[in-house]
Amino acid sequence: MTGNDVTPIRHSTTTARKCYPLARPAYDASASTNKTPPSRPDRIHKSLQTQTPPANYHNKSDAIVVRPAHEFTHARRNLHLANHQRPRASFWQIAAICVTACISLLLIEFVANETVFAQFFPPHLGPADSYWVLRFKVWWVAWALIAYIALPTIVMLLLPGKRLRDCNLSWQGFRRHYSVYVVLYAAVLPVIWLVSLSPDFYNFYPMYGQAGRSWFDLLAWEGLYAGQFVALEFFFRGFLVGGLSRYIGIFAVPVSVMPYMMIHFTKPWPEALASIVAGLVLGSLAWKTKSIWGGVCVHCAVAITMDVLALSHKGQLPWLH
Repeated sequence: MTGNDVTPIRHSTTTARKCYPLARPAYDASASTNKTPPSRPDRIHKSLQTQTPPANYHNKSDAIVVRPAHEFTHARRNLHLANHQRPRASFWQIAAICVTACISLLLIEFVANETVFAQFFPPHLGPADSYWVLRFKVWWVAWALIAYIALPTIVMLLLPGKRLRDCNLSWQGFRRHYSVYVVLYAAVLPVIWLVSLSPDFYNFYPMYGQAGRSWFDLLAWEGLYAGQFVALEFFFRGFLVGGLSRYIGIFAVPVSVMPYMMIHFTKPWPEALASIVAGLVLGSLAWKTKSIWGGVCVHCAVAITMDVLALSHKGQLPWLH
């Protein structure tokens, strides 16, 4: 034999087991009394049945991996943390959002009212103080901005893992779905017209009784009213729906509807009843589009329409006198 001669080595089943302990031995038809080979998928070529694995072959499915005991200890510890610490952290974050909402509603009810404003700024009799009611409306809207926007914003920034954009502030979502809100306003417009014919309605609106006195009064009041709706939508559809949906998903919408309906107790009962439907619809849209701005636009459009209709029924529009 010369150095260039190479003698082929035929691997038997025993040799394959010794050389390739992780490989499956090739099927030896001559060594088996059963001439029928084992069943294999039809897509495998018959030549693979007698093919000897290459030297670098390694079948991971046949290998038994033995892991050290400390890895199982770490796995059990992580499972324990997942079952106990994470729900506890979620509970405290949900509790922080709910408690903040309660404090905000308390400020609106017991601070942003006419009695407290009169204690700090008592009205003076005479025509010189004819805008005292409008100044009270400024007080009311200012506290709405504090309770509905400033306080929830601080809480959202302090909560771990929470961001302000979680409060459904996306402009892109509004641009993509603005047509939905146009259809929504068009759908409620006939209902507003029918309700505006009721004396209970046009005697209650506008909420600023001197809105029809002049263009200044009307525009000043509607501007303040729009600012209040921005705060309202941020609080109910942004802070509550956006803040709670991370933990309870779409169920944050009906949760936000309950306090939203309660702030309508001082208004006519048809509007309080309709606030349930409005809260569900606007909350669902804010959750889906990640935007409160469509709700702000619909709310402002409905409010201005209601005020104008009420003033027209009473003959108090500024251009009528």
